[in-house]
Amino acid sequence: MFAGCDRQCLRFVAMIGFAAILIYVSLIRWGLPHATAPDRVQTFAVDELLPLSALAEMHNTFVVSKPDRSYGYPWWHYFVLAAWQTPYVVYLKLTHQMETPDTVFPFGLKDPVGNLEALTLVGRFLSVLMGAGIVIAAYFFARTLWNHQTGTLAACLTMISYPQVYYSRLGNVDVALVFWSGIGLIFFAKILREGLTTSRAAWLGIFAGVAMATKDQGLVIFLPLGAMLLIKRFQASPRGEYQLRALVYGLLAAVVSYFVTTGMVVDPQRHILHTYFLFFAPERLTSMPFYHQAIPRTLEGVLEMFRESFAGMNAMISLPVLLAALVGGFRTWRVNPRYLVLLLPIPVLFLILTLPTGFIVYRYYYPLTFILDAFAACAVMWLGETQGRRAWMIAFLVLFGWRALIVSDLSYVQSHETRTTSSDWFRANAKPGDRIEFFGNAQLMPHLPAEIASRRIAGRETWRWESGHGAYLLDYMKREGPRFIYVTPDQTSDPGMVRSRDCPPEVYQALEDGSAGYQLAAYFPTPTLLPGFLHRPHLDHSLSPPVRIFMRRAGEPAAASASEKKNSGARSQ
Repeated sequence: MFAGCDRQCLRFVAMIGFAAILIYVSLIRWGLPHATAPDRVQTFAVDELLPLSALAEMHNTFVVSKPDRSYGYPWWHYFVLAAWQTPYVVYLKLTHQMETPDTVFPFGLKDPVGNLEALTLVGRFLSVLMGAGIVIAAYFFARTLWNHQTGTLAACLTMISYPQVYYSRLGNVDVALVFWSGIGLIFFAKILREGLTTSRAAWLGIFAGVAMATKDQGLVIFLPLGAMLLIKRFQASPRGEYQLRALVYGLLAAVVSYFVTTGMVVDPQRHILHTYFLFFAPERLTSMPFYHQAIPRTLEGVLEMFRESFAGMNAMISLPVLLAALVGGFRTWRVNPRYLVLLLPIPVLFLILTLPTGFIVYRYYYPLTFILDAFAACAVMWLGETQGRRAWMIAFLVLFGWRALIVSDLSYVQSHETRTTSSDWFRANAKPGDRIEFFGNAQLMPHLPAEIASRRIAGRETWRWESGHGAYLLDYMKREGPRFIYVTPDQTSDPGMVRSRDCPPEVYQALEDGSAGYQLAAYFPTPTLLPGFLHRPHLDHSLSPPVRIFMRRAGEPAAASASEKKNSGARSQ
């Protein structure tokens, strides 16, 4: 990857990588777990593997497999993340902060609050480094296709991409997918520019296999690109020969890499079940089909999918960069049309993910920014060549500045998290022994001290995708409801909803109008730095969701608090 990189190149790589680390590491403390109870060990982020999921998967792989283990993603990033966390776990053991490891809370930890915070930070720093690696890979990708200047612009744009900044601060698999894919795309760019060789095909196959073993979505990138190498024109062979041997080696490298990094060598059943659930039982992996209506595959529905897909790309890529990428694609078509094969993942994503499922998931467009930023940088360079340095500077400032504003809003929202404000409110207004009940996912709850209890409404701890339970909840709230009820949207909510779908509309209406015996005690809206059309696009519900806290009205009957029950028991004795 560093072949042909002179001193200027290495200096830029070091500088841009260090700048990316500073940007990403600045807010990795956002949403850390506050493990004062068994249901408070998760972070605020959706689908984050930290602090314990990766270590739990390694326990399931090498010690004993639990029946309720996670099958949401392939095995590889669980292994990488667990290996990265292991030195800290060893440190805890050596310093006697963890005596006998356990699979239930507090997991053998003497200080679960501090230890799980630290374990999360250790894991997130791996994402920071991978995020910086993505920026460096963006430079080499565009530099290989065009030149150093284009690579520089592409790296700068990728560095402050909205999903790039967000996921580089978290422990999700998405940043790892883009990292491994980015390295593979550098080798594909070398093939387009310099021709297919056995070595390049093998390296491409290795990183394609690793990317797909990190997240299945890697198939969207490498399936169409690998298929195009079957065509002699895209092999760009210097001798004009069909490179069958290179293709065979590349395919073998991809298969072996995928076989090893999906854990098929050590735990084949896990990946087999993951694949089975992905295709034949998706309800085991996601609640989306239950709570969200798929777009029908009618003519009108397909047109709606196109509109929503464009909206998703616009949100993740940003409109100025997307338009510049179109210009860059037009310029490439005139000069080197073979490079346009790099845009094939866009229609393939629609055909493989969007059309069959009827769902548009915005984070699926995150890997595309790596490719589209290179074409946008190409457009800016072309503008500079034809219109002069001033036009080049204006165009780049528009693209970079637009993204910088969005990322500034993201950082502002993370710095003013509504659950942090809610936590402060509860610490000031709740008493030891009070109970707070919530709808939906415990992950959306604020940090609470151990002496303040919390649980899902009516103690429904086995909750999983219910409907028609409004009457039961209303009766429960009137008879023995808690002092506080916490309402916020979650993964079941549509954009703009103020509640989880676990909170039936009639229940929320009764909370609002007071007929359930509660009144609104506090409201914390999602903060924003930017107004109007510059507002940060919706990525997922985990970013500072609007919070409403309802408190039982004075004089209404309430469930006895823990302290009241204790005193009552003492009196009866």
